[in-house]
Amino acid sequence: MVAPVNKVQSSANSEDDEPPRPANMHAPTSSTLHGSSILLDANSTKRKSAFLPYRPQSTVLTNLQRGNTEATFCPVEVSLSFHERAGQGEITEEQVKAELLRQPHIDFKDSHGFTPLHWAASYGQLIPAQLLVAAGANVNSLAPDMVSPLLLAAAGGHNEIVRFLLERGASATHMDIVGNTALMYAAAGNHPHTCNELLARDLDFSATNENGETAYALTVEHGSHLAQALLEQYMTAVLTTPLSTFSTN
Repeated sequence: MVAPVNKVQSSANSEDDEPPRPANMHAPTSSTLHGSSILLDANSTKRKSAFLPYRPQSTVLTNLQRGNTEATFCPVEVSLSFHERAGQGEITEEQVKAELLRQPHIDFKDSHGFTPLHWAASYGQLIPAQLLVAAGANVNSLAPDMVSPLLLAAAGGHNEIVRFLLERGASATHMDIVGNTALMYAAAGNHPHTCNELLARDLDFSATNENGETAYALTVEHGSHLAQALLEQYMTAVLTTPLSTFSTN
């Protein structure tokens, strides 16, 4: 076993590799896997990512920005679903218990097939994730395209969520419908600390998705320089580790 790299040179990312979350809540997606990873390959029928983003249509806000609508403001009561509140970090233990009285289990899905834990993981909400798991949420529950909460957390660089899910039994080697792992999502999203957390689980560093891409190849493709540097350090450590240090069972 090679110990994960302890230090990552970074002036841009915090400990959790977390980008600012948008003010408006949308269903969890892999939009953090930038650009072509969400789209169909122009030369292939295979998707580079299993996630299909739910793109919002034209709204009053976008029309205001374009100057198409007169700005009038009036108080509007916004009603959020339990899933959305989980994504915003606005659920309590009492609310979770109340929801369990209305639902057969806490892993009930929204209209897109995501559980509350998927939402909490996607938006980096640790306390809601802890409350949901304590209430019986399955850390390996799957949304469409075999999306697990761990994949969403890794895609967003939510390091604390990734660590928590792994400690609670989330599969670090789980692949989505086209073979992408959590490490691949963290690498493509330029989240070195999340990569480091996953590498500590003795993952198969050379695993490839259906397009034949490794986690390292995805860092190069997406210009994820911080994650690329971390993976290069890891590869160097593997290559320079004496064989005698590996266990022989």
